[in-house]
Amino acid sequence: MEHRQLERFLAVIDHGSLVAAARHLHLTQQALSASLANLEQDLGVRLFDRSPGGITQPTAHGQALVRHARAQLAGAERARQELLALSDGRSGVVTVGLGESFAGDIIAEAVRRFREARPGIRVNLIEGYSEKLRHRLYDGEFDFIAAGVSAYELAEGFTREVIYSTNDVIAVRPEHPLAPRRNLRLKDLEGYAWLVPYSRPADLDVIVGTFVAEHLEPPRAIVGSDAYRIGMQLLLASDLMMMVSPALIAPELARRPAALKVLGIGRPTVQRNASLIYPAERPLTPPAALLLEAVRAVARRYGTNHGKHRARVAGED
Repeated sequence: MEHRQLERFLAVIDHGSLVAAARHLHLTQQALSASLANLEQDLGVRLFDRSPGGITQPTAHGQALVRHARAQLAGAERARQELLALSDGRSGVVTVGLGESFAGDIIAEAVRRFREARPGIRVNLIEGYSEKLRHRLYDGEFDFIAAGVSAYELAEGFTREVIYSTNDVIAVRPEHPLAPRRNLRLKDLEGYAWLVPYSRPADLDVIVGTFVAEHLEPPRAIVGSDAYRIGMQLLLASDLMMMVSPALIAPELARRPAALKVLGIGRPTVQRNASLIYPAERPLTPPAALLLEAVRAVARRYGTNHGKHRARVAGED
């Protein structure tokens, strides 16, 4: 399999049709089709089911190839960047995945320090849920990720370094009927609608399980969303409530007046271990290692109680 063949294969996967992929690659549709046919011939399998209009659907063999293709291309790019970094130590790319539970102020300060020391190195910061980020790390897309780790185990060959721990809080808009109340009980939360991450069903399981354990009616009205901006608009415009990391809503809590209110109740919640996750069996590139150390240094300056401090401040009036 040639590098170019895999790039073209993934372009069709990502764009859904030969027409769109050819346009993205600046190729004719005929040239792209011929390249895919050669790849299928080399592998001895059919990768796509083709339909009129150039629309393609990957076969089982095509789906199996996707992850291997992404990993191979990412590995090749990482090798290129590592050689570039070793050649002069002041150029290259560092790509980091950022989970919503990791404090943004730590990352921002670390990146600022890093850019002062290595202004010629490009830094890519990609946000997402940690469950998805870790698979992209496994595929070689990221140098490391900074994310909140809760229930899942890491793949073999990767390690985590816990920076601090924090618990999710329950956030609502200031006009929510429960916002002014103190000493809330779980029963007081019955009947309200919840906003939950679509890609993290375990959070909803925790919420429902907490109510069921107390023999209370679990939430029935649920809005699932991975679109943070739209989700925040819904939260501010209705009486939805959300179990969320204090780090994610810190900007809204810091406003004057605050855009959100944290309810005075400790359940339901999930403990997140804000961690640095990176390969244990291969060395980071020099620039990536430098940025990782900058994150560690800033975290030490903020102190290990950073997450707990955030949660405490978030709950103050």
